[in-house]
Amino acid sequence: MRTAVLDACFIIDWARYEKRELLKSLFDRAFIHRDVLNQLVSERAISLASKWLGEGFLAIYPWMDSDEDVALRLISQLSAMPEIPMLERPDVLCLVIALRTRSCLLTENKGILRAVEFHPDLSDVKVLTAIDILESLVIEGILQINSIDDYIAEVRAYEAQTGHIFSRKRLDESRERVISWLRRG
Repeated sequence: MRTAVLDACFIIDWARYEKRELLKSLFDRAFIHRDVLNQLVSERAISLASKWLGEGFLAIYPWMDSDEDVALRLISQLSAMPEIPMLERPDVLCLVIALRTRSCLLTENKGILRAVEFHPDLSDVKVLTAIDILESLVIEGILQINSIDDYIAEVRAYEAQTGHIFSRKRLDESRERVISWLRRG
């Protein structure tokens, strides 16, 4: 089963994307913590989370005392690492869920990306951003494209709909991987 953990920033952005339902083609189930759910304030994000909860695609993670112990330890350790921007508690909870369930963590949070890069206990956590998801949708044949221009157009559509602009570096890296995939096809 392919599972994901969704953080608030990902849900907020993804709720604005017209092809948001394609996410369910990549993952069988997604987990969310109650604290993350409580961070959602926009009608679109709350509506999407409610819809997915009702469909059974999204599930509230059953938080346990042992999870809390890991979260408290990570909060203490991460706050002492100057190379990692300060993370809010719900961000750390997402890391713990991803670690415990071996799920991909979907986020745009730079602090989470840096935590996974620098904290040895988090090195096995796979983090995907929206551009990674768009790329995966293409490579797995879920989002049909015929050329790199089609892919860039889809990325630009995502940016326009969500207001999230990808860095030139990330876009170039993704573009090269999609070009390589198109050549193989």
